Amino acid sequence: MTSETNPKDINLSGTAQDQSKLIQIAKIEAKNVIVSEELLNRLETPSLGIFKGGDARKRLVHWPGREEEITKIKQWFNNKNVAMIGIKGVGGIGKSTLASKIFEEKITLAPSLEDDEDLFPKRFWWEAGNPGGFSGLARQVLREFGYPVPEKETQLQEALIRQLQRHRHLIIIDNLESLLGEDGSWNNEFYQQFFTAWIEKGDTSKIIVTTREKPKTRGFNHWIELKGLKPPEGAQLLAESQITGDIENFSRRVDGHPLLLRLVADLLLAEFPQNPSLERLADLGLGNLSQLLSDPQVMGSHRQETVGIALVLDASFQRLSQRQQELFTKTSIYRREFDSPAAKAVMDNYPESALSEITADLRELQRRSLLEEKEENRQRIFSFQPLVWEYAQYKAGDQRELHQKAIAYYLSIAQPDSWEILNDVQPYLEIFYHRYQLTEYDNAFDILRAIDDFLTRRGYYQTLADYYLELVTVYQQQEEQTNWKYTASLTSLGNVYNSLGEYQKAIEFHQQSLAITREIGDRGGEGKSYNNLGNVYHSLGEYQKAIEFHQQSLAITREIGDRGGEGNSYNNLGAVYYSLGEYQKAIEF
Repeated sequence: MTSETNPKDINLSGTAQDQSKLIQIAKIEAKNVIVSEELLNRLETPSLGIFKGGDARKRLVHWPGREEEITKIKQWFNNKNVAMIGIKGVGGIGKSTLASKIFEEKITLAPSLEDDEDLFPKRFWWEAGNPGGFSGLARQVLREFGYPVPEKETQLQEALIRQLQRHRHLIIIDNLESLLGEDGSWNNEFYQQFFTAWIEKGDTSKIIVTTREKPKTRGFNHWIELKGLKPPEGAQLLAESQITGDIENFSRRVDGHPLLLRLVADLLLAEFPQNPSLERLADLGLGNLSQLLSDPQVMGSHRQETVGIALVLDASFQRLSQRQQELFTKTSIYRREFDSPAAKAVMDNYPESALSEITADLRELQRRSLLEEKEENRQRIFSFQPLVWEYAQYKAGDQRELHQKAIAYYLSIAQPDSWEILNDVQPYLEIFYHRYQLTEYDNAFDILRAIDDFLTRRGYYQTLADYYLELVTVYQQQEEQTNWKYTASLTSLGNVYNSLGEYQKAIEFHQQSLAITREIGDRGGEGKSYNNLGNVYHSLGEYQKAIEFHQQSLAITREIGDRGGEGNSYNNLGAVYYSLGEYQKAIEF
């Protein structure tokens, strides 16, 4: 669909200034289109801000080729010493697509199998950034295949590994970079623990991960380093979209980058459906695209595909109507999938637009590969490819107002109570995210506190750990020792790690809370910290230390007249003596 304000007489040129600190490419009616260093850096940095739910394979369009990579992966399937396989590559190179091809293909090459027997009769696809963390993955795999699900979260890893060892599964974990730092260090210790254990104990089943960065995990040695499509394969992709012209040479010039080829194809199809020829790129300001991407002066220090994608996205964006442009940039405020009502909630400039019109515009964005779409429960669900999301975020600029609109939307759909599963409180976790992005950390704490009891009762300790850790990190950076929500977050983290059996970490966080309460003279908080430390040492079986901490807590609660705290101290002391077998003392307390 052609924009209402299409540019005319576009003359493409390319220059580089200041060692590529500012790249100017294309000239539209005497106005330079600038691809900035900031945008290029964003496109080249793995995103931690977006994740998708559900089965991503439903959104994938298969690209041709990859036979060598598929053959290599199948060889590893037959190697008992290979527990995990990694597919690494830059954004948009086709990691998820390759994993999807493997996932959907029947594997029968193992010599121990009958001719028609599938090597992996049980298969499961998981997005690394899905809510619930590793616990969510473990619970869903166990439920999916009818295995027992332990009540204690601390037993989930062992239960999952046991079933993966007993039966032949293929597990795909997509977009692992959402759990990693830029240097490959882990941001999620629970996944790290699972992968470390699986590499050591893995047998029978195989796990494939896709990622833009390799995790720092010892023993994870089997990797496919994914590059662009070969020229004939890239040409086939364009030909299947009815693109004409010197398609093989064009594919060679752009290094066969699949997302770039798809964006070019869909842009041409949208603008010139009767004649989607590569020659028409000149009419869109991209006539010299393949030549520019071979020019080191234009490229500077950036990857070829990064500059190419930025240029094609910019050309496609300019061809959108004003409403479509706003829809594209404003919906990037959502880190999760969204539907038409969610999109309309951030489109206040078009209150008269019917939901059907919003849906039609969203589908037009999907047709141009600016959005991805799937159908779920007879409802159209939209999401961003990570690289495209980064571009949309960049174009959106200041998003403070959009964060407020997203908060209002999630408040409108949030259930006040009667929660049963993690998904029931997901709107609150999204509100936490948007409050956090607005640097409203105390408000984010309040949201988390409102669902803390539910998450604790349901055993979602890893979810609580992830979110409280975000708060503790920022409170530490701001040195907010006098903010009670800081010490409360430390205390909550200590309690969560105690429930997870991570006793040393629990002690560390309770000790941090104790140090702060002493420093600021908060005797009540100090007493609670002693009590919590006593509980951890009780869990460790170090009963004498537990008694000492509970006695210290008891003394403080008596001193300040905290009758409730005094009662808790007595109860905890009684529990310790009961564990010691000193039942008379336990009764006395």
